[in-house]
Amino acid sequence: MKNLLLSSIRPLFLLGFLAAALPACSTDAEAVCELKCDCEGCSPGQLDDCYRHIDNEEIEADRRGCLDYWDELQACEYDTGRCGGSDWSTSCKNEKERWDNCRK
Repeated sequence: MKNLLLSSIRPLFLLGFLAAALPACSTDAEAVCELKCDCEGCSPGQLDDCYRHIDNEEIEADRRGCLDYWDELQACEYDTGRCGGSDWSTSCKNEKERWDNCRK
């Protein structure tokens, strides 16, 4: 009986362990922080600051009814972001202007 119970629990334990070991999916904004940090070389504290900044911007975007513009900007930065040496750049002028105008 003990072996039957152990053989039933083992697969569940393994499945739970594997699920916990999977990396969490990051948002476009979090991924941009990571890519920008990789490009420019930042400390773990600076990466955390970037995460806090995007969290605050998302809250502001939601509060002002600009969440769609903010999401478009983050997606654009993720899609077009490039590292040139140690400088991060994007091609998101229009998306940034829409986001900036909405939150005025």
